[in-house]
Amino acid sequence: MEIKSLQQKKKQKTLMIIVLVIMLAAFLIFYFGFIKKGTEVSLDDINEPGVIQFNPATTALEEELKNVDLNTDFLINKILSVLKTNGDMPVRKGVTGRSNPFVQ
Repeated sequence: MEIKSLQQKKKQKTLMIIVLVIMLAAFLIFYFGFIKKGTEVSLDDINEPGVIQFNPATTALEEELKNVDLNTDFLINKILSVLKTNGDMPVRKGVTGRSNPFVQ
């Protein structure tokens, strides 16, 4: 049986405290983040089955998103013209690597 030095015992004690703090933090995050996630529901929020509420804010947002016009010409004109190709395009299949120096 080995006799551990005072320094090793101190390191182990410090590591155990760190591990316990990390485990406690993980447990608290898990408990309050996932398990105890309760929300209050008012009677106004409850719908009858099969009834969809109309929300004008979401429909306006959907209309704005449908009207967005993405112009990607700046990519072609400014960014892609600066890029340079390295090597021959398209890449052709051929002999690669070098011979094995350990084969005799």
